[in-house]
Amino acid sequence: MNKTVFDARLREALRLHQAGDLSAAVPLYKTLMRQRPDHGPLLNLLGVALLQLGSAGQAVPLLQKAVASSPTAADMADNLGSALRAAGQPAAAAEAHRRALTLKPDQPSFHFNLGNALADLGAHREAVEAYRRALLGRPSHVGTHFNLANSCVAVGDLEGAVAEFRAVLALDPGHAQAWNNLGGIFAVRQQWTAAANAYRQSLLLRPGHGETLTNLGNMLVRLGDLEGALDCHRQAVAANPQHAEAHISQGVALQALDRPLEAVRAYRAGLALAPGHAGGMANLGTALEVLGQLDEAEAVLSRALSLDASHAEAWGNLALCRLQRRQVGSAMADLDRALALDPDLANARMSRALLLLEQGHLGKGGADYESRFAAGEARPQRTFTVPAWQGETLPEGSLLLWREQGLGDELMFASFYHAAAARVGQLIIECDKRLLGLFTRSFPTLTVRPEPPLPPPGSPPEQPQAQRHCPAGTLPALLAGEALSAYQGSPYLVPDRRRTAVMRDWLNSLGTGLRVGLCWRSRLMTHRRLASYGALDWWAPLLAEPGVIPINLQYGALPEEIGLLECQAGARLHQAPGLDLTDDLEGVAALIANLDLVITAPTAIGEMAGALGVPVWRTGGIGDWSRLGTAVRPWFASQKLLPAPAGNLEHAMRSAYNMLQRLRS
Repeated sequence: MNKTVFDARLREALRLHQAGDLSAAVPLYKTLMRQRPDHGPLLNLLGVALLQLGSAGQAVPLLQKAVASSPTAADMADNLGSALRAAGQPAAAAEAHRRALTLKPDQPSFHFNLGNALADLGAHREAVEAYRRALLGRPSHVGTHFNLANSCVAVGDLEGAVAEFRAVLALDPGHAQAWNNLGGIFAVRQQWTAAANAYRQSLLLRPGHGETLTNLGNMLVRLGDLEGALDCHRQAVAANPQHAEAHISQGVALQALDRPLEAVRAYRAGLALAPGHAGGMANLGTALEVLGQLDEAEAVLSRALSLDASHAEAWGNLALCRLQRRQVGSAMADLDRALALDPDLANARMSRALLLLEQGHLGKGGADYESRFAAGEARPQRTFTVPAWQGETLPEGSLLLWREQGLGDELMFASFYHAAAARVGQLIIECDKRLLGLFTRSFPTLTVRPEPPLPPPGSPPEQPQAQRHCPAGTLPALLAGEALSAYQGSPYLVPDRRRTAVMRDWLNSLGTGLRVGLCWRSRLMTHRRLASYGALDWWAPLLAEPGVIPINLQYGALPEEIGLLECQAGARLHQAPGLDLTDDLEGVAALIANLDLVITAPTAIGEMAGALGVPVWRTGGIGDWSRLGTAVRPWFASQKLLPAPAGNLEHAMRSAYNMLQRLRS
């Protein structure tokens, strides 16, 4: 084949190549190769075509020969680098791209390709420099901005990454992956709402994308939209049933919804696809622990730790199993190990806080207890323009105390309000609006007001019109030693006189006998909390005891629940006419103040009875941090704990029955 024919056929092959018809161009290139096997440009073109067809392994030797035949051809060196990278040889690829740049230093595409090879090597700082050099010549190249953003994330430059992703979206608003990755940065910053919005934008552009659905579901869990999260995770599983992470994330949402049996199934489905997924095992272990399947839970968690001994969550979850078995020393060691690995692991820190407080270590326990907000064990943490109070004396200063947990905890922490007031000039209390009347009457020298609505996420800090602020749950760590010795659990609530008289008249109408109020469960009954509450029929003997007038204090009780209890007891459970036991706390306090005794599970009713100074017997499960290292609950002098060896609540109820018989006689 003479030169004229060869050149004509090479031009035809190149035309086919440029038109995208690689299936026709490659055979023609190969035919020409048999005529001129050392022709540098032909070697380069065939190598590039094979690379475009995904045959990087065949492309590399051809491009190596092309570079050897044309050592000053920068484009050939760059093409070789691209083929080497596609063949899984990023180090050799980076060298080839650097060679190209020595020949043509200002070529933007060479810097871009070098950045890609460096990123594959994990050399992201060098990759960032390469991408920035590329942008000097191609400032509007979307791919360079996108890859630069990802490398910025890798080196921890989140501000730079956000700027680059926004540059991508300014150039290409339909870039779904940029929205997804931007959401990932917001998630790292714990900007859950912004992350969710970014993921939603990505899904508008790329509906049904499994990875983004999983990401959005995870953010909705953080935001408390658990049903929405579960819906996202179900869609993600449907989109890609072979994606283990989708199943495991679905399990997380189910567990957050207190559906541990379904969570176990989801975790098992994920682990069947990824048997070595330590995080999935850690989550499965927790779900099994909640269900009381401690042997299997410990086996799963031990397996997770054998795969990854640095998995902090697995250590923390293993500690929960130990706590259920009351292996306190082992549990503390596991929690210490978890927090040494990840000091920001809020759930483990909260578990350690409760264990330390239970043992009476108020300083260390109180410090760890500050993790309750991050662990989701308190209402959202509020921020203020003034410093947090550290317990210092402020004779002329003002302090805002704000509620942060449920009604029972609020009543418990309120037993420290007098001690706090003794240290400051003015004490301002924000309380549950249902307690406004009670607290105003009970703390007449303090300023009491209902808590305001929680500000939306991302709002600026609140201006409290006080010099310091303090969440109520922090008071025990600051004041426990002083308050417990000074007040010794003294009652502090003062009921309304008129309503107390009305309740006294109603109780008198029931005849003579021991007036005993009963409350058998919390309104929030999760699988984990079930261990602290007994069966309903255990309470029936208390109703049936002669000489006892049983009074219902169970807020939220269902009619069929009361009917079943009355049927089992063969006795009536009296209910104060027209009294809303959930929202009318003035009426509840007036009723309790007239009772001879309250018997309750761990509920706000027990705390209110203690705050009123009414004798109260309280059951409890395994471990109780609120004892603060004592044999009692020192917050309330009138409260007695019913013995429950090894968490045996039925034993506690038998004790209550026997004690009631002795009291009546």
